[in-house]
Amino acid sequence: MQDCSVNINYIDNPFAEEKIDGKIYLMARPKDKHLFIQDNLLTIFNNHFADKKKKCRAVSEMQLYTDKENYVQPDLLVYCKDNNEKKNRAVPLIVVEVLSDSTWKKDMTAKMRKYAELGIEEYWVIDPRNQRLSIYKLDGGKYGSEPGELYNYPLNLADDEFSIVPEIREKEQQEIIKEFSPWFFPDLVISLEDIFDFDALDFVR
Repeated sequence: MQDCSVNINYIDNPFAEEKIDGKIYLMARPKDKHLFIQDNLLTIFNNHFADKKKKCRAVSEMQLYTDKENYVQPDLLVYCKDNNEKKNRAVPLIVVEVLSDSTWKKDMTAKMRKYAELGIEEYWVIDPRNQRLSIYKLDGGKYGSEPGELYNYPLNLADDEFSIVPEIREKEQQEIIKEFSPWFFPDLVISLEDIFDFDALDFVR
């Protein structure tokens, strides 16, 4: 497991940036749906933590150093002060990325590898276009090629464009789960409808 640290200062530049294996990536401002998904998850997690008096916190867009020179900026991170099982408390329990047209391939390749190297137990990938969430669990120091929970819609990494394979076998469709409890927080029930709740904002793109 690599050491990592967190920079609690938000990036003030118009374009956020990440540095992966020495290469700088500029990130444009997310679209509205992306931002609302982040806000919905922040609210779900932090309301639960406050209600249960857990020493945990969900934060968004905080720099996470993968080593002394390189850093990423996940869409959402979940930390717990009482996470005594981990030697390095700067390692979040959960990292969430909301896919976009410009970042999906990096999220599913380079950043996914970095999160595994850091020992982050759960990597959540949210597809706002198709309103799906996939959870990858660390196993033997890496994530599986397919998500371990919720939806098994593999990314077609051979395509240049962001796309999810549209075919759904009948068995998979029957097994779709609309709500779930995170492994770390079994007393928290998260509804996918709450994650993708845009009803009050009809102007959201």
